[in-house]
Amino acid sequence: MGRSVSVGLAIILLLLTTGLAGCGGGATKAAQFPVPARITLSPATDASLDVGLIQSFTAAAQNNKQQNLTEPISFHSSNTAVLTVASNGLACAGSWDSLSNPQICTPGPVGVAQVTASARGVSSPPTTVYVHQHIQNIQVSPVTPPTTPCFSKDQTFNYAARAYSLGENNSLVDITSTVGTFAWQAVNPNVVILSTTASGLLPGQAQAVAHFPGVTAIFASVSGVNSLPISFATCSVKSITLEVSGSSDNSFSVTVGGSKSITATVVDTLDNTITQVPLTWSSSETGVVTVSSSGLASGVRPGTSTIIASCTPPTCNIGLLPTVPIYPAGVVNATVTGTTSTTTVFVATTGCTQNGQPIDGCTSTIVPVNGTTVGTGITLPATPNSMVFSRDGTRAYLGTELGLLGSKGLMVLDPATPALSEHTSVTGKVLTVSPDGKKVIISHTNPNEPPNQAFVFDTTNNSTVALPIAGVTAADFSPDSLKAYILARNTPCSSGLGIACLYVYSTVDALRAIPLLAPVNDVSFLSEGAFAYLAGGDPAGVVVYRTCDNTIATDATEPGPIPQILTTPAVPSFIKTLGSASKVLDVDSPGIDLITVNNLNADDCLPEAPPLPPTPNVSNSVSSFNFGQGNFVPTQLIVSPDSSRAYVFTTNLGSVLVFNIGSQTSSAIALTGNAIPIQASLTPDGTLLYVAASDGTVHVLDTVAGSDTHQISFPQNFCNIDTITCNPDLIVVQP
Repeated sequence: MGRSVSVGLAIILLLLTTGLAGCGGGATKAAQFPVPARITLSPATDASLDVGLIQSFTAAAQNNKQQNLTEPISFHSSNTAVLTVASNGLACAGSWDSLSNPQICTPGPVGVAQVTASARGVSSPPTTVYVHQHIQNIQVSPVTPPTTPCFSKDQTFNYAARAYSLGENNSLVDITSTVGTFAWQAVNPNVVILSTTASGLLPGQAQAVAHFPGVTAIFASVSGVNSLPISFATCSVKSITLEVSGSSDNSFSVTVGGSKSITATVVDTLDNTITQVPLTWSSSETGVVTVSSSGLASGVRPGTSTIIASCTPPTCNIGLLPTVPIYPAGVVNATVTGTTSTTTVFVATTGCTQNGQPIDGCTSTIVPVNGTTVGTGITLPATPNSMVFSRDGTRAYLGTELGLLGSKGLMVLDPATPALSEHTSVTGKVLTVSPDGKKVIISHTNPNEPPNQAFVFDTTNNSTVALPIAGVTAADFSPDSLKAYILARNTPCSSGLGIACLYVYSTVDALRAIPLLAPVNDVSFLSEGAFAYLAGGDPAGVVVYRTCDNTIATDATEPGPIPQILTTPAVPSFIKTLGSASKVLDVDSPGIDLITVNNLNADDCLPEAPPLPPTPNVSNSVSSFNFGQGNFVPTQLIVSPDSSRAYVFTTNLGSVLVFNIGSQTSSAIALTGNAIPIQASLTPDGTLLYVAASDGTVHVLDTVAGSDTHQISFPQNFCNIDTITCNPDLIVVQP
């Protein structure tokens, strides 16, 4: 009995304690959450769902500082017969078996519902969900048939999309009205601008605004289904005409620091003039004249340059396959006047090699010359075989034949520092640098160090692409830097076709090979860009190709593009086009040939034009002139920047042959001591020739006076070894 009393007292005490605690205010309160400033719901744009499918929604509560808050959020559907949303944000196009633990979504009817998320009385903007039958396909078509094969820039045209489901007997049923808003896309949005909000559009329609010239595919999509693409074309550029502000002959002269505006008139294939086309502006000598993307040309230093504006893929005539660059019918000739700053010349030697092999312990030196003052030499990490400056003068590229098992390679000189960097992934002779300075072509032909191949060095990221082509001896870039013509002098194409081969390298197209019928020595693009002239490639002498021609050789019966053939007295050794875009010079002993270009028209490359003619649409006439010096072996051809004179260097004459292009007369500048020129470089203003000669000095020739005014001697041996004496045989003027 005592035990029962004890238990009872314990229960009474427990009840009293509980009651007192309640009276004292110690009960647990429900958590309080702040009122959010906004609720965001994702996805916030319209959604489209097949019946029975699931869409996930998420939401976030934020304060007025757009900081996320932690608090419970609920989801709501405005039409639960069509769409139900579980507490975790999963939406069912039908009905969930459970809102708290959704597992099975039972399809419901077709319809529209709006989903919102809320917390403490604050609701998100609604997202509209369209529930529909399964979309079998989407079809896109013009609202009205187009009347032209393309649309000129800024013209508009409307398209309509229709969605279809599969009905009875596999028939297509139009369900467009139930699927919601279509999303429209262009594979290349630079060609066309698509809008679904333009005035006058019906549901499912989009307005296409022709933008930059080119072709692209457009398509519509909804509920994860894409239509088949259809083609849209903004009319290609057909022609470009340049005009200098205040000039009647497309030439101008400014002082250093001065500028001039150039206007480009662009006509498309519908013969409509179009504006704000993404043209590529190029200066042939960026160290003399620079040109902006709007056509403002600015003088940098005294000299001359040619300027063009081109429609260059991939930013213009976009998506055309093969690519179709369009160049102007003529160039702008720019002259910059002012006080000529001191000329800097870099001199080096190839003397540390014999018969293609290195001389043990021998290192080469490069020496700067400022005017006639010899500077401090820089020891090179490898023996150079070539030296070429970028046209803006910021970098010099020195090739080397000897990689020495990957330890040596292309050398890059920064003349401002001066400092050298080396890229051991590429060896060979530097053939050319692109006008924009971004690409360098190098050829490795040393039989002592296979493989025999060419390289393209990208200066923007110091990367290298190896081209599997052998026997490359010359190359030239188009003035817009789009293409390079690379010559294998007497090596058949990789397909085995031809006696020699022209390889066409492009920054946007695949490498192509064009078989040639004879050895080829040199190549030069017209300064306006539309045509390239080859010295050789046919026994007649000179062949001409369109830059835009992308015909591919397939076999011996399909040799690729057919060139225009020009007959010269002999196959030229060198060829150079002049800045005026109307003259071409080539050297074939014992004289020189002047090719006059009478007509320029590259429109036949456009897809909208008739089939390609068998030869380039350019008219030429050839005149030949004898220097009167007997036969000679030419080693170099230099044309003055203003296209007034040509200078020819030979292996057996102690003078430089001069051809006055305007008067079509010849003369010679004798080197003091009857020294034989080895290599030369001309200043940007054309007044001085620096000539590395057989007597071990550099001769400075005044081209205006026609005389040898200075002979620069070098106190140091160009090879840092006592057993041999190396004389300068590489020379280049910094632009």
